[in-house]
Amino acid sequence: MKKNRVIILFFTMLLWAVSGYAEADDLDFVVIQPGQPGTEAEARPVMDALADYIQQKMGSDETIKGRYFNQLEPALAFLKSSPPAWGIVQLGVYAQHAMRFQMTPMVATRPSGFTKDVWRLMVYKDAGSSRQSLSGKIRGNMLFEKKAAACLLFGLPPDRLPFTLEGTFRPLRSLRSLVKGKIMGVVLDRVQYETVSTMPMGKKIKVMHISRELPTSPVVWFGDENDSMKKLAGVLQGMKADANAVKLLTLLQTDGFGPADPGLGQFRLGEKADACFMP
Repeated sequence: MKKNRVIILFFTMLLWAVSGYAEADDLDFVVIQPGQPGTEAEARPVMDALADYIQQKMGSDETIKGRYFNQLEPALAFLKSSPPAWGIVQLGVYAQHAMRFQMTPMVATRPSGFTKDVWRLMVYKDAGSSRQSLSGKIRGNMLFEKKAAACLLFGLPPDRLPFTLEGTFRPLRSLRSLVKGKIMGVVLDRVQYETVSTMPMGKKIKVMHISRELPTSPVVWFGDENDSMKKLAGVLQGMKADANAVKLLTLLQTDGFGPADPGLGQFRLGEKADACFMP
């Protein structure tokens, strides 16, 4: 009997060791950007390039795999069934699902070099000055997470707004619908607004509402902070100074990575339907 207990204990400890090693060495990741263009097949070369870079820098013996999602529901199903070690997620995804999937902010993206994002509600130039006078549809590629988007932009849950938020994969095309009077407004992020401001269409629309400064899309670790997370954060933040990472950063549409936004935690949504953020 004593011998059997020793054998059982030995194998239990062995399983703990093996599972612990696998967990520490597993660096599979996910990129979740609802509303962005492309398919997973089209994004595969970028995911593979990032995986190869991370594998080389981290010295991992395991093959690292990356997945790309630009639709929310398949992404959430993936997180539930096959949770990865880390990922790059849109701000709305973090705000709405950070608590559920234990997202720990690791570093921050720097789209076009910006350290903060700003969302603007654009309307036709002859529209009124108050968003309370609007009705109908408001579109934006960050509006797929409706509750998160409403709270981040207006500080109110969506059922308290006089208009309907609607996600779109084509925000610039939606601007043409706005000018034609088919919808009431379009929400643009900072990079999109900078682009539209230089276009002839920019003279036909105006800003009705602007958000406070928002964090850019965070890079998160799924779980508690550990040594692997700290090492990976260092690798990502070192890409800006690495000549071998220049092309990869361009493909990822970020001007490097910086420290995690210290105020990101305040944007997690509360559980109450009528509340926006955690107290």
